[in-house]
Amino acid sequence: MNTPRPTMRPQTRTGRRRAAWIGACCAALLTASVLTAPAAMAADGPYTIDGVVPDANTTELADQTGNVKELGPLNSNTTKIGVIHADAVPTLGMTNPNGQVDLRRAWLDTERDTSTQHDWLYFAWERDNNSGSGFIAYEFMQNPVPAGCAYATATDADLIANCNPWDNRTAGDFMILWDQQGGSLDLFLRTWSGTGDNLTLSAPTQLNAAVSQAAYSEDGFRGEAAVDLTATIFGGSTACRSFANTIPSTVTGNSDTADYKDTILKTAPPITNCTPTIVTTPKQADGTTNIPAGGLSYAAASAGVKDSALINVTGGTATPSGSVTFYLCQVASGACTTGGTLVGSAVPLTGAAYPVTVVSGLAPITSPGRYCWRAEFSGDAANGIAAVSDASLNECFVVNAVPSSLTSAQNWVPNDSVTITAPAGGALAGTVAFALYAGTTCQGAALYSTTAPVAGTSPQTVYTANTTTVVATATGSYSWKVSYDSTNPAQLDIGDKCHENSSVTITNGAAQTGP
Repeated sequence: MNTPRPTMRPQTRTGRRRAAWIGACCAALLTASVLTAPAAMAADGPYTIDGVVPDANTTELADQTGNVKELGPLNSNTTKIGVIHADAVPTLGMTNPNGQVDLRRAWLDTERDTSTQHDWLYFAWERDNNSGSGFIAYEFMQNPVPAGCAYATATDADLIANCNPWDNRTAGDFMILWDQQGGSLDLFLRTWSGTGDNLTLSAPTQLNAAVSQAAYSEDGFRGEAAVDLTATIFGGSTACRSFANTIPSTVTGNSDTADYKDTILKTAPPITNCTPTIVTTPKQADGTTNIPAGGLSYAAASAGVKDSALINVTGGTATPSGSVTFYLCQVASGACTTGGTLVGSAVPLTGAAYPVTVVSGLAPITSPGRYCWRAEFSGDAANGIAAVSDASLNECFVVNAVPSSLTSAQNWVPNDSVTITAPAGGALAGTVAFALYAGTTCQGAALYSTTAPVAGTSPQTVYTANTTTVVATATGSYSWKVSYDSTNPAQLDIGDKCHENSSVTITNGAAQTGP
């Protein structure tokens, strides 16, 4: 659906011949008061129906023109407008309509009137002559074009052999017919009911100026019209509806037995009022649990994350179609509006009706930081449901770094020294042995022991030169045992002596945890 244009000043419908009531109303949605009651002012909704054809932003469907043969329905009892859907192929053949019924081009569009929130249909046409005979008919079918009608790629022979463009008619399809005789501006609505081949076309109901408007161009070669779909077809509802197959044509009359004279067989844009929405929610690895507001711990995120997308259309009555693609970005700020890593493959929509929820594949997280999802819904072009994406800040979450903690502890690396004196014995020679014990009696296993050489003149000071941590956290008393084994015969050994008692008090810091 195009962006609505501002509602233009209504145009007065001139020259409209007031037709007699033709039969009962075709459906409960179409009330006589809405369709036929006189209106004080003509309406064209968001369009400007003034004979200047076409309005902006409409889609053109071109057709062959002039004295040339083109595909159209064969003339037979089974190809009348009321029964052609049940016709067995070949339905089409090469025809050459005369100028009064030969269409050159057609235009289509739907828009919402923002002042009333009603959905409007716009259609227009151009013909070979500036005066017409019979009726111009636009038929709108909910089901797409039959598979045998591949207009863009099939040859005429293929279409003749395989294509009945009306084969997919169903209940709720409708036709707008414009009486061309005598410059009339009368528009009529007819709708289908029933099932299968046993469809019934309602009696024609004339649309009044409150819900429709029509105008010819000044030269008579073109015409345009607008119809309030909400009031005439949708029963006042703006629920999502789509008509995927549109056939502009000229017919000989407004009866079930009228013949088709010219048809524009093209793949037309769908006529729809469907407005899609997508709401996404980041999930944890199970795909159902939301990510908390404070983010995920790294341990939880390492199991992976997912995204959940809820796809809906206004009213929710269309059949779900299309797919959702998910991307994940790691960004310092903002949202994942472009780029990102594709997570898994596109997830198709399934089910009988909207809303539909789909969940992405699993995305592993390998580092802390800020992450954002982007979910892109492909839309359903065949039914006029546009693509839409969600890359809002609500798609972002934080993976927190693992908290660290510390507890400070003092480390004691004990050392000792000894000074050996033998002034009358000549040079010192031999080794000094050191041993450290817990307590004051030098009993039990030594916490640390080492030896150091002694050489040179007296006196000599020898150090342990220890680099090993012996006491890290303990508080208590300690003692050293020292001995001297001399290799100089003039000197006596000094046996083990327990001395140098000392006490150590250690006060360590309290534990601290990272933010």
